[in-house]
Amino acid sequence: MKDNLKKLTLILTVFILIHAVYHVFGFLGYSKLAEGVFQPLSVTSLIFFGIVYSGFTKPKNLGTKNMVMALNPGIFLLFMNNITIILLLIALAIFVWQVSRSKSIRSFQFQISIFLVVWILGEIVGNLEDNGIIVFPALQGNIGLEIHVVSMVLFSLMLWLRFYYSERSGKKMIEDVDATLR
Repeated sequence: MKDNLKKLTLILTVFILIHAVYHVFGFLGYSKLAEGVFQPLSVTSLIFFGIVYSGFTKPKNLGTKNMVMALNPGIFLLFMNNITIILLLIALAIFVWQVSRSKSIRSFQFQISIFLVVWILGEIVGNLEDNGIIVFPALQGNIGLEIHVVSMVLFSLMLWLRFYYSERSGKKMIEDVDATLR
């Protein structure tokens, strides 16, 4: 299990670093590069995390191959304009599926699903703002971006609290799905 935790930590770290690069490029004014390359890449790494996490929580690693096959590159070409939202929905589906297997709202899977729902909401609001479909004249700034920041704060808070309570109580930071089914 310790090797599995190291692998999961590495993949989650890659997600965080790529997402940080996305924000740096966006801040520097390279929004096409940030939103066209680094944001979808960060979400893809989160999907990979979900797939690997699913494999570690199943007894025989069954079904991971089928999940990877569902990520057909042809689908990406059809929806390039909204690729980030589509990738986020895929990640959400993976973690909601894991929540249904764990049957616990206190699980890591449930908490990461809430983070993804807030992030998706921010992306949808941001896209609607960018296309002029909704306008918030009374509010200055980009509401979609602000919701995105809230999702990242939730994510960081979730990880830090899980770490703190796992260190304090001596329990695992991320529980196995099989352990919650018993």
